[in-house]
Amino acid sequence: MVLLVLLVLPILLWLGNWQLDRADEKRRYETSYLERQGMLPVLPPADPAATAFSRLRLSGRYDSSRQVLLDNQVSAGRVGYWVITRFQAQDGRSWLVNRGWLAAPERRDELPDIQVSEQPCELVVVVWPDTGLVPLLEEDRWEQEWPKRIQRLDVNTLGPLLNSEAVELRLEAGQPGVLEAAPLLIPVSHEKHTGYAVQWFLLAGVLVVGFVLYGFTMTARRERATGSGDGRGNGRTD
Repeated sequence: MVLLVLLVLPILLWLGNWQLDRADEKRRYETSYLERQGMLPVLPPADPAATAFSRLRLSGRYDSSRQVLLDNQVSAGRVGYWVITRFQAQDGRSWLVNRGWLAAPERRDELPDIQVSEQPCELVVVVWPDTGLVPLLEEDRWEQEWPKRIQRLDVNTLGPLLNSEAVELRLEAGQPGVLEAAPLLIPVSHEKHTGYAVQWFLLAGVLVVGFVLYGFTMTARRERATGSGDGRGNGRTD
C-alpha cells in the first residue's frame, strides 16, 4: 500500500499541476484572441508565431503543387480534411495557409480535388498558435508524392518540408482559395483545464484519505488481535 501511494500520488499531483499550466496557457490565448480579433490586418512580422491570433495581410500566389491534407477532420458530422497549401508571398517568404475543410470521398484510396488558382491574390489570415500535437499510435509516413496525407499538423516538420515559415495561418471566410473556413475559436477553454486539475487533485486527496483510513483499520485489527491473545493467555494462567 505504501509503494502504491508513493508511486501514484506524485503522478496525480503532476497531472493536476500540468492542467493548471494548460489553463494558464489557454487563458493567455483567450486574452490574446479577444485583443487581436478586432484589429486590422497588418504585414507579417519577423516572428509571426509570437503574435498568436493576429490578423495578417499577405500578397502573393498559391503553390498548388505543394499541398497537404490533414486527416480526420469533422464538420457537421461529416469526415474530411483540412487543406494546407503553400503560399508564396511577394516578399520572398512562404507560408502554410490552412484553406479550411473539404469533405473526403467515400473511398479511402481516393483524395478530394484540392486545386487552387495560382493567380496573384491578397489574403487575410489569422496566426494560429501551436497548441500541441495530438498523440498518434504510429508516426506519420511522409510519402514522396503530393498532395501528402498526414494525421497531425506538425508545423516544425511541415515548414521546412515546404520551405515555409513554421506557423499555421488560418484563412478567413470569403478569402481567395478558401474552402469551409477552419474555426477561429479555441477548442478548449481554460475553465475546462481547471476542472481537470481539480479532478486530479481530488483523486490525490482520495488516495491519501484512503491510505490513512487503511492505516487506522490495520492498526485497530492488530490491537484487537493483541488484546484477544492477551485475554486467552490470562485465561489459561488463571
